[in-house]
Amino acid sequence: MCEVIERNRAEGRAEGRAEVAIELLKEKLSIEMIARATKLTVEQVKEIGKKNALI
Repeated sequence: MCEVIERNRAEGRAEGRAEVAIELLKEKLSIEMIARATKLTVEQVKEIGKKNALI
């Protein structure tokens, strides 16, 4: 049960970081700055941007 809760929390945090990255991409912040702010990799930010047609 605890493993399920922890996995759900981790997924929620990841989704939250992705949503923040999307908003920052819309504001035209640099990919590197977004990666630092969200604790995502540059590649993850690029993938999110491409998936959402923002880069």
